[in-house]
Formats: sequence, structure tokens, C-alpha cells
Amino acid sequence: MTFDTLAVATELKDAGFSPEQAEALARAWSHVASGDLATKSDLIGVEAALKQDITGVRTDLEKQIAGVRTDLEKQIADVRSDVKTLRWMIGFALGLLLLILGKLFTVHS
Repeated sequence: MTFDTLAVATELKDAGFSPEQAEALARAWSHVASGDLATKSDLIGVEAALKQDITGVRTDLEKQIAGVRTDLEKQIADVRSDVKTLRWMIGFALGLLLLILGKLFTVHS
């Protein structure tokens, strides 16, 4: 971006600033204007890059969530299988216990 320090200094002098004040302000503004200030196109580029990054992060998160969901579903299926096995074992043990108790009562009667 170009900055016309002479034009600014002249305008400041015409507005009542002393020549030294006008030149000092013009130089200071020139330093600010020549600095690394973002232009509108810079900001548009940053916005586009951020949107792309956000899309990438969203995609990664969705993949991770899907992986966690799959892992949880497998773990839940494993627990359900274990519960079924435990129910069968408890039922078998109770049945066996009833048979033993039945035999004990018939022997002592």
C-alpha cells in the first residue's frame, strides 16, 4: 500500500499543525501504513484456510467418533454375550443345587 507522506504533511499544515508536527505525524502514519497490515484479500484467504481446516477437523472427529462407536458396540455385544453365559451358568448351578437338595431330602426322609 502506498502512502503519500508529502500530501499528508501538507494537509496537516493546512489544518493548522506546525511543519514539524505535520512531518512527524506523516512519517509515523507512513510507518504504520507500510507495516504488515492485513488486506481484505488476506483476510478472505485466511477465512478460506480456516474453513478448510475446520472441515478437516470435523471429518477427523467424525471418523474418530465412528471408531469409538464401533468399539463400544463390540464391547456391548461382548458384555451381552458374557451376561448370557453367566445366566446359563447360574441357571445350571441352581438346577444342580436343587437336584442335590432334592436328593438330600429324599435320603433323609
